[in-house]
Amino acid sequence: ITHKRPDEISQILSQSQGSITLKIIPAVVEEDKLKESRVYLRALFDYTPFDDKATPCQEAGLPFKRGDILQVVSQEDTTWWQAKKVGDCNLRAALIPSTQFQERRLRYRMKMGSFPYPQHQPLLPPLALSSLPACHLTEDCDSDGALNGKDIASLRRSFRLKKDRQSAPGEAHTPDANHTDFLIYEEVTQYLPRPSERPRLIVLIGSLGARITELKQKVIAENPRHYGLAVPHTTRARKCHEREGVEYHFITKAAFEADIQNGKFIEYGEYKDNLYGTSLESINRVLDQNKVCLVDVQPEEEDLQEMNQSAERMEECYGHWVDYVLVREDPVSALAELQVVLERVQMEPQWVPVSWVRS
Repeated sequence: ITHKRPDEISQILSQSQGSITLKIIPAVVEEDKLKESRVYLRALFDYTPFDDKATPCQEAGLPFKRGDILQVVSQEDTTWWQAKKVGDCNLRAALIPSTQFQERRLRYRMKMGSFPYPQHQPLLPPLALSSLPACHLTEDCDSDGALNGKDIASLRRSFRLKKDRQSAPGEAHTPDANHTDFLIYEEVTQYLPRPSERPRLIVLIGSLGARITELKQKVIAENPRHYGLAVPHTTRARKCHEREGVEYHFITKAAFEADIQNGKFIEYGEYKDNLYGTSLESINRVLDQNKVCLVDVQPEEEDLQEMNQSAERMEECYGHWVDYVLVREDPVSALAELQVVLERVQMEPQWVPVSWVRS
């Protein structure tokens, strides 16, 4: 039956007499090709195939949660890809919606009014930890898609400032039809810093109740040779006991605002009519000393209430930026857990966007 069509084989079998033995040989070459796939995606949404009426076979679908790492083994079909979940004991590939198909569905739901327009809001869980490769802490970067100064210069930017730049009351919001802001998948790769590389920047994000500053100071105090603190900038007057470049870098308000416009601050805020912020230059000074730089980002108290009201939306928008979420009431246990996480981030491979490591 070699080289015969299925209908010809069927005719031969129907005319045969007695028992028939079929020998099925697995496609080893194709299987090896699937195993060698090196395309990994981080899921940015939850998916349950049994709730998906569009899937060709619900039993063949792969359920996953946001944050799961998926190894894509086939993208031949434009609607349904084949993938395996990294760390899952089930090694069989299953179906997941392709980026194009999922985007079409979300755009249709958005058009019908059952899905909101994509909006960007900062994520502020109880205490979240995110790590960035130090090589991207520049105002300009050649890597495609890498963070640059202006991209990350608003971590502590006030919600009041954001409102000023949003549409005025009654002004229609018109999204760009040729640009997608939907969070579907993100291509990732495993990253482990080499001994010759500078340490990574660690960003701690959380509410005022999380006491991030206190935790950060304790981590540095217990291991000052390994962890460092970037000296912040301020526009307030220098006190008699303070030294330039030790407690703060003291600059004028005009210079501070110019640096904001030029994207030189990774975070900044206002307190009692004075501006405070952490610059990329200050962070790089710590990294140049071969120390891990810890930066904390906290909302202002009056912004916190507003952000709590939209916590679910914020988690949906930017939860994938966070490597670890720490929820602890006891300061001692919180410090111990944070130290374990910090060591893990530096010693173990982490899944990061491919744009962070591509040259």
